[in-house]
Amino acid sequence: MIRRVLRVFLASLLSGTAGAAPLSVPGIITHGSRAAPSVALTFDADMTPGMQRALKSSKVLSYDNVAVRQILRLTRTPATFFFTGMWAETYPQSARDIAHDPLFEVEDHSYDHPGFAQPCYGLANITDRDKAANVLRSQLAVARITGRTPRYFRFPGGCASLEDVQLVQHLGLTTVHWDVISGDAGQPDAQVIVRTVLRDTRNGSIIVMHSHGGRAPSTALALPAIIAGLKARGFTFVTVEQLLTAR
Repeated sequence: MIRRVLRVFLASLLSGTAGAAPLSVPGIITHGSRAAPSVALTFDADMTPGMQRALKSSKVLSYDNVAVRQILRLTRTPATFFFTGMWAETYPQSARDIAHDPLFEVEDHSYDHPGFAQPCYGLANITDRDKAANVLRSQLAVARITGRTPRYFRFPGGCASLEDVQLVQHLGLTTVHWDVISGDAGQPDAQVIVRTVLRDTRNGSIIVMHSHGGRAPSTALALPAIIAGLKARGFTFVTVEQLLTAR
C-alpha cells in the first residue's frame, strides 16, 4: 500500500514547481480562532542523523528535555508535541509516556528533520522523491511506538513548497505551523524567550518551542514564567486539536 501511495504522489510532486510557501498559503494552519483567549503551546522534538552521532559519541548526553513535561504536568498545562520519527525511536519510553498522558497530544514532525524547501536554517536537503516516504516513515514510527496516529504535520523549520503542503494533505495530514516563534532555539537567555512569547501571544495563538534541549538550552527555564504570565493575562491552554476544533 505504501509503495502505491508513493507512486501516486511522486507523479504529482515531479509535475510541480518548487517555491517557498508563506504561512498564509491555504492548507497551512498558523492559529486558531481569535475570538477566544485559548492558546496552544507546542514543542518540537527534533532528531537528525547528526544529533544521533552526537549522542553516540557522548558529545551530547541527551536530547530528551524531561523538565519540559515535568513543568507542564506540575502546572496542569495541556500541550502538543511534534515528534520526529527518529526522536520517537531514540526515546521510545519517553514518547509513550507523553502520548499516553491525557494532558498531551503527539503529532508528526518528519522522520529525521530535513529541510523540505531550501535554504532552511542549515537543515539537510531532501529530494522530492523521498518526501512522501519520509512523512510516512515518521507516521509509522510514531504510531508503532506510541499507539497514537498523528493527524497534524509540521515542516522542519517551517520550510515547505506549495507542492509539499499538498503532498501532506494527500497523505491525510493537516499542516500546522505557528504564529508565535518563542525563539528558544539557540537562545541561552530564558528571559528573552519569556518576553518574546508574552509580547507576541494573542487569542488563538500557536506557540512553537522545543523539547529536545541541546540546541534549545533554556526552554524549561523559560516555561514557568511563560505559563504564569499568559495565565495572568487570561489565556487558557489547550492542545492543537482542541484549539482547531473551536475554530
